[in-house]
Amino acid sequence: MTGPRTFASVLPDALAQIDFDAVATRVQGVVKRTPLVSLTPELVRGLGGNKRAIERLQRIDLHLKLECLQVTGSFKARGAWNQIAQLTDEQRKRGVVTTSSGNHGRALAWAAKRAGVPATICMPADAYANKIEACRELGAEVRLGETRPLTDAICMQLAEEGAVLIHPYDAVRTIEGTGTVGLEIALDLPDVDIVITPVGGGGLISGVALALRSKLGPNVQVIGVEPSGAATLSRGLEAGAPVDLPNIQTEVQGLCPLNVGALNIAAAQNAVNRVVELEDEPIFTAQALLVNHCGLTVEPAGAATLAAVLFTDLLDELPAFNRVAIVVSGGNPAPQQLLAIRSLS
Repeated sequence: MTGPRTFASVLPDALAQIDFDAVATRVQGVVKRTPLVSLTPELVRGLGGNKRAIERLQRIDLHLKLECLQVTGSFKARGAWNQIAQLTDEQRKRGVVTTSSGNHGRALAWAAKRAGVPATICMPADAYANKIEACRELGAEVRLGETRPLTDAICMQLAEEGAVLIHPYDAVRTIEGTGTVGLEIALDLPDVDIVITPVGGGGLISGVALALRSKLGPNVQVIGVEPSGAATLSRGLEAGAPVDLPNIQTEVQGLCPLNVGALNIAAAQNAVNRVVELEDEPIFTAQALLVNHCGLTVEPAGAATLAAVLFTDLLDELPAFNRVAIVVSGGNPAPQQLLAIRSLS
């Protein structure tokens, strides 16, 4: 876990000038304004004899931002629609392309179909089969690569040939869209003390952190959670630039890109307090709690924030009775993985 950080004094103009209220108007009526719900007694009961985790919950006022209920099943719909909505007529004719292990690809396929724009989604061959099929069902062409680097190469080739690249995280318009998650939290819980988001490429935490700072100022703490086997943001912040990880050692799909984006690092330097690294096991345990005791359909990536609250000392060192909001980012688990989780009940 990184310690508390001193924020960078300068934010790139493209990020500093984001008008999140204008972005919210752009996506209104297209994406959902997802609920922010309080901790349920069922979740506490699901912890059984885990006294330490129960004590941690008793110290805070916990709220869950349920992006697992979003259109296409994840927060990615926000950035995808914000991107598609701002294409020129010439760009719409050229079509769009992206690389994704699932949720961003599905969201872009959905947004493109809604707008009548051709879309190609480049995906690693080991992506969840249900996510590959979801992109195809939405009318997108899917190109599979044997590895993530080869998949990225296919995407870049298509972009060089004329398709408009819609980056899943390292793009201002993507960050604008994800920021509406933070904007909604600020509006629904203006006295929130801590907001925790999962981290893959950094698109979600970038937008959430910047939107929260713009509405609530410096007092709210923004914390990211990423698998220790794919600690892209932690390594990027240490280096001050994107770092390609030589090996991805996590089973938490959705939180395992090869690197974090340059814009995302800049946003985190300016607006994120700390980043927590977690092993896979507590993330899957938190997923089981949300699925079996809260009745939610949640993928592992969406449960990482709850895992940080329950199974680390992250909040132990902070004053008690903080209002904490965690983002449950996605609800598209692989069917077989979901069945295995439900068998644990």
